[in-house]
Amino acid sequence: MTTRVSVLVALLVAALGALWWVQEPVPVERTPALVGADAHLDVEYGSHEFQRLDVYTPDTPGPHPTVIWLHPGGWVAGDKAASMPVWEWTERGYAIVSVNYRYAIAPHTVADSVDDALAAVRHVLDHSADWQLDPDRVGVYGFSAGGHLAAMVAHERLDVAAVAVAGAPTDFLALLDPAVPFFDGRTGADVVSATRALLGCGDRIDTCRDLAVEASPAQLPAGTVDLLIVHGARDHIVDVDQAHRLHDHLVASGQTPTLVVIEDGGHDPHVDEGGIAEFFDERLLS
Repeated sequence: MTTRVSVLVALLVAALGALWWVQEPVPVERTPALVGADAHLDVEYGSHEFQRLDVYTPDTPGPHPTVIWLHPGGWVAGDKAASMPVWEWTERGYAIVSVNYRYAIAPHTVADSVDDALAAVRHVLDHSADWQLDPDRVGVYGFSAGGHLAAMVAHERLDVAAVAVAGAPTDFLALLDPAVPFFDGRTGADVVSATRALLGCGDRIDTCRDLAVEASPAQLPAGTVDLLIVHGARDHIVDVDQAHRLHDHLVASGQTPTLVVIEDGGHDPHVDEGGIAEFFDERLLS
């Protein structure tokens, strides 16, 4: 990753990483799209103002291998224009689709964020010819909250070739247990309360458990897509336990996901050290 990308990612993580428990919108400064590519901005895939996506295609003949990016922000912040180093990927020959989705802020919940991620992927697959995308070479990549959404795409068995998740929460059911570490090493009532708010279940214990399972790729039937799970061992925003929960669940289900734990890594997309770029290269560029 270049210096400018590293700085951008570091600033974004610092600004958004601690916001998963905030239940009000947080504005994010939009960064310029330094892409060297053709851009189709604010494409509608639904009627809500957040159901929009941007498509960036290389200045070369298509159809193009494509990576769909799901941004971080704790399901309550972030923006499709602010966190993806598009120019790095278009220079490699990829088209990039960067997706906005509804925040999990009342009246919406994490389930709405998941629904939007799935709808956006389906829209891209259905309209791939509009932007000279190759529907047989589409991958999905998400970081933090976006990584959770990417893992839910893998569970749904949508027709994508590969999925990579980094620093992702994967098991909301565990977060209803005050003994489980998650945010900055915290456990207890604050984490449980925030989890209930994201799920939209209040104090209804049985409802919370049901909704937590429905939103947790580490609790749901496994998909079959090639899946890469990357996490920093020193992630103080989303504990690495969440990566192990997803990996172990999928292995127990007969799948063969790849788990990469960065020993000195924090809460970061881990594009280079996690092997994410190479993972997509092997599956989408060949």
